[in-house]
Amino acid sequence: MVKAKVGFDIGSNNVSVALLKGEEIRLETVRLPENMVDSSGAIVLPHAFTQLLKQLKKELALPMAPAALVLPPSQAICRLVNLPRMTTEQLLLNLPYEFSDFIQGVADQYFCDYAVCTQTETEMMAEEGGVPMMAAVAAKQTLAEYAQMFARAGISLKSILPQEMALVSLVQHRAKDLDSEEFCFVDLGHYATRITVVWRDRVQATRQIALGGRNLDLLLADELGVDAFLANTYKLSNYQDILSASGVAELFDRIAVEILKVINFYQFTFRSSNLPGIYLVGGGAALQPLRQAIENALGLPLLEPAQLLPRLKSTAEASEAAMGVFAAGAVVGEN
Repeated sequence: MVKAKVGFDIGSNNVSVALLKGEEIRLETVRLPENMVDSSGAIVLPHAFTQLLKQLKKELALPMAPAALVLPPSQAICRLVNLPRMTTEQLLLNLPYEFSDFIQGVADQYFCDYAVCTQTETEMMAEEGGVPMMAAVAAKQTLAEYAQMFARAGISLKSILPQEMALVSLVQHRAKDLDSEEFCFVDLGHYATRITVVWRDRVQATRQIALGGRNLDLLLADELGVDAFLANTYKLSNYQDILSASGVAELFDRIAVEILKVINFYQFTFRSSNLPGIYLVGGGAALQPLRQAIENALGLPLLEPAQLLPRLKSTAEASEAAMGVFAAGAVVGEN
């Protein structure tokens, strides 16, 4: 029997699905109904979302296979930590203290997990001899609610992971083939833009910018005299060349400059950095004027996310790669 696995990534506007079956990856992106997900990434209509999952399962002919879910940054904190060598039991007891800024209430209400990183030469020679690891935490109630929503749709969640670890899994899967150790992702999301740099098996840096597709939707809604939800549709199709409207270029330049600030700070902090380019992902990656503004500002080539997914079912699906990288990372990591 051909091995299969399904990955889900729920955004503010869309849900991306990755189906790994044998040696092929199939990506699908479906737009979510308005107000299904709030600005923090939380699902506000659980019953409606379960019905949507049932519909997706049927329409996309998803198999009865293990499923993985990628959590948004607001619901799971993932960071690089360095802890003294200790037993697994001691580690799990100490991990919550690394997230005291995130945990509210009793630590027992949260689930912590970790992945040990390969030590660099500098880390191995350090006097303290700590162990670097990617550690993550999420509320147990949040995890249980997701498991319940998926179970009611007939989908069994076998793993839930933060976005950062989905990217780490993805680049580890392809690093040797691409002859690179450093990957920069710019997620052009609906409510924010998030920059994540992955180096080898760890997240080297991550920053968030409070500018995203929603800002453009509001600008276009005002220009066209429609609501923001409809403006989003016009934006994606560039209806009547609306992306040339007054103020659009200025907004794109603002986003590009903010990204440039983050990249410059990263390269100043990590002097040995040698970024080959950046991967634009998320809904905004489909907007050519925004892509051009970012490329002009950064002076770095825009790399195709499809390069990270050599087993795409067809070249026609390559355009889905920008939306599906997180879902894809959730399924390729264990294969």
